[in-house]
Amino acid sequence: MAKSKKGNSPKSKGSKGKSPKIKGSKKGKGSKSSNGGPQVDAAIQTEPTCVCYLCSREFKDYATVQAHLLLMNHFPPNDVISQQCRACRRVIHIKFVEKHGCCEQKANFIRYIQHESVLKLGPPYRCLLCRSRPFASRIDLSIHIIAYHRPNRDPGCCGLCKFTFQEPPPPPPAKVPTPPAGADAATMIKYQKELQLAEEERMCAFENAEIPPGLLALDQHIMEDHSAAYTLLARRALLTKFHLRAAYSCCLCDQIFPNNVDFQAHILCRHAVDQPIKYDHRICTICKAAFMSEKAFNIHVVTGHLHQINYLANLWIRREVMVNSTDCGQTCGTCWQVFRNDWYLQAHIIAAHTTSDPQVCGWCRQDFTGCTDPIFGFGAFQRHEANHGRYMQERAIELKLCFDPLPEILSEDFSDEAMAAALEKKAEGSKSPKSKSKGKSKGKSNKSKSSPKKKKK
Repeated sequence: MAKSKKGNSPKSKGSKGKSPKIKGSKKGKGSKSSNGGPQVDAAIQTEPTCVCYLCSREFKDYATVQAHLLLMNHFPPNDVISQQCRACRRVIHIKFVEKHGCCEQKANFIRYIQHESVLKLGPPYRCLLCRSRPFASRIDLSIHIIAYHRPNRDPGCCGLCKFTFQEPPPPPPAKVPTPPAGADAATMIKYQKELQLAEEERMCAFENAEIPPGLLALDQHIMEDHSAAYTLLARRALLTKFHLRAAYSCCLCDQIFPNNVDFQAHILCRHAVDQPIKYDHRICTICKAAFMSEKAFNIHVVTGHLHQINYLANLWIRREVMVNSTDCGQTCGTCWQVFRNDWYLQAHIIAAHTTSDPQVCGWCRQDFTGCTDPIFGFGAFQRHEANHGRYMQERAIELKLCFDPLPEILSEDFSDEAMAAALEKKAEGSKSPKSKSKGKSKGKSNKSKSSPKKKKK
């Protein structure tokens, strides 16, 4: 029976609990700035602090932090003072890691792909069909489009399986006075404009941002039953196909698109099929037309099915419901996964993107390939990654950069017994609709092997 290993999370001995110095900060409360400006409490953080939580070094922006974590190895036989570049194999002192050539090139690339001039018509994790609703990653958005927006989907039924949920009711029509019978053309044109304006006001209203309960149930189902398989597929593709790091690239078929509208229209028309054979024959899910090549299919989507999605994308941006930018401190520049806090992003970068196998942790080299079900094993790896994020939060608390309470340690057991218990719990939950599956089992956590250490002087 394959079980997860045990060991300790890495601890940095060199930080001594001191927070990195922030430029422009003054000691003491209520101290005045040098230019005679208003008094500022020193305990209030007015600017984001871009810090690597492993070596406590501050950087100029979050793109540099991401490049630093991707390339600089903090773990033994290296340490946080002398870090080895994973690209050129040179050992770099901590003072010079930001100016190291490999890190500078990687940081420039991350800044470029996440710049607002490159992101066209919204980030690749916001659904243009759902009032620009954000999702946890680009691949989670793709699953949502297939499961919920698939054409001819049975109402209240998941587009990927037979799971049922409460279908949200259609929105009420806009209240615009109907013109009298026999109205002239000018009156009808005015009525159509007023109707469109009222509909836009309804769609952009703040109260419509709330997610219906039925859709929340579908989201929970997708997270528990479909997300791990698609995420594992995407991470495997990212290991060898570097062009998939572009914002609007499809990890399901390796194609790249110029903007968010083309990307989401492609997912809807190409991948939201109800039968696998239709995908093989390149049958459009909206109009059922078949094509001999991918190029012909893409031309058909652009000329025939972009209008409505393009209209919605421009509406969300024009009404400022969606901004055409992303936060580099929360968005991974490799796989476009979004995190609420930067300590989880930093743990994710090390665990998921410094390894040659998507089921082997890049932080502690723990192997999850021994599980008989690779998807269940990858789910255990995702919980293992979250536990590394918990350690990063501890480091943020030590540096006085976080005051949130620590979450519970998640179970990383991927043995056959754990898999059987998870399947049994899922079966019990499907029998009783009132029961809520938590999706997270309690248990002892796996611990990491090694920790970055500073050299003793």
